[in-house]
Amino acid sequence: MLAPDLVDADRPFCRRAALRSKFNNTSRAVLASLLLAACGAGRSSAPTTPAAKAPARPLEVVVSAYPLAVLVSYLGGKWVKVVDLAAPGEPPQDISLRPDQLALVRAAPLVVDVGDGYQPSVETAARSAHRHLSLLPAVSSTAEPYEFWLDPALMSKAAALVAAALTTADVGAKRQFDDASQDFQSVVGSIESDLESTFSDCTRQVFVTADGAFKRFATSFGLTDVDVASMGPQRAAALVKQDSLPDVFSEAGTPTGALDKVARLAGVGVKSLDPMEVVPAPDSTAPRTYFAIMEEDLTALEVPLSCDTTDTY
Repeated sequence: MLAPDLVDADRPFCRRAALRSKFNNTSRAVLASLLLAACGAGRSSAPTTPAAKAPARPLEVVVSAYPLAVLVSYLGGKWVKVVDLAAPGEPPQDISLRPDQLALVRAAPLVVDVGDGYQPSVETAARSAHRHLSLLPAVSSTAEPYEFWLDPALMSKAAALVAAALTTADVGAKRQFDDASQDFQSVVGSIESDLESTFSDCTRQVFVTADGAFKRFATSFGLTDVDVASMGPQRAAALVKQDSLPDVFSEAGTPTGALDKVARLAGVGVKSLDPMEVVPAPDSTAPRTYFAIMEEDLTALEVPLSCDTTDTY
């Protein structure tokens, strides 16, 4: 069962949003306190509804990618048991289901996958599931890039859809799922606000990555993700030199050979972004949470893009 610590009030996202609000006016000082409350105090899951009693046997939910496991675990709390089909350290797009996993998908009360061709074997198997929710086609009319979870607005929509699907599978826990969904959307809203504020005041708007997983993220915040996989190392290196970009970005779970070549040709450094696709190793020293990863990605980008963050603290 996956129960990641999704929200941590010690992470800078909540402090950034709250402090920025305090410095504007009195009414925003009130908003600041609400933001910190929404971000929680080191909770490992959404607040538990006092009137509800967790079942002796949690609802089993099968998911196909780590961000979905994080989301379902947060919304369901102790009412759900989350089973991720993707193995730690392996790209989820390459997944090929074993016979026992096929049986698991068909027997599960609810299967949540990405959809739109992201994992064909999972999507085929899920057609025979009791309940099946494909999130990408439900939150966006654009299939690629697949990493919709890097857009907080789409992740907020996904939370509402997952809460509804969980309620259909276990109507007795409706209040828990609804409350958790509202809590999640409040936190994600503060993340989106901070990203918008940071990226609205940057000298550069272009960054170079390995395979373009951040294109949807970039478009949402007025940036451009140029991927080496499409452009090729030579052209990408020329762009880096032309725009005086100080760094290029590798992506967790993506081969770095072509990107390393760009860095050598352009004479720049390599920073890391996490598209949040690969399941963390079980022996990870720190929890790899949605909230923490979004913070790390923002931190990795704001200096190379020359973003003005002087009003953040």
